[in-house]
This record gives sequence, structure tokens and C-alpha cells, in this order.
Amino acid sequence: MSNILTRIALTAVMLQAALAFLVLLPKDAVAQRLWDQPYEEWQSESKRPKRGYEGFPAPGVYCSYRREPIRECNTDKRGRETCRVTRWRLVQMCS
Repeated sequence: MSNILTRIALTAVMLQAALAFLVLLPKDAVAQRLWDQPYEEWQSESKRPKRGYEGFPAPGVYCSYRREPIRECNTDKRGRETCRVTRWRLVQMCS
């Protein structure tokens, strides 16, 4: 029983310390760190499709990616259009 009470007391102390830390920080710093995460996007082209990173590289930051084919299209004498993928674009986004 005393083990449970000790854990509850330690949790309460840690929670109070975390709240005191947030209260003592300047409000601009808290807003910058917690709510104003910048959105970043990178693009690269290659001959073959690449994989990007999907997941959480840091707490509160999520990254995703998409692969876009770059096509070249030609029209023959009959007016039919034929397209083929020549390159790939990797778009990596983190916010």
C-alpha cells in the first residue's frame, strides 16, 4: 500500500514541477515551442522512385512524403497521345 502512495506522491511532485516550469517560461517561448511548429517541405527529383520518411522524428513533429511521377507525352500522326514516366519527384513534408 505504501508503494502505491509513494508513486502517487512522486507523480504529483513531477506534475507540479512541470506546471511550474511552463508558468515561469515566457509566454512567447511556450507558444513558439508548443503551437507554432513551422511547416517545411523539400523536393528532389531522381530517375527512380525514392522513399521518404514517414513518422515522428521529434516530439510534436510529424513527417510525411509523396512520390509524384513526371511524365513526358507525345502525340502521333493520328492524334493519339502516349505518355511515359521519365523521372520521379519526392516531396517530403514536416510540421
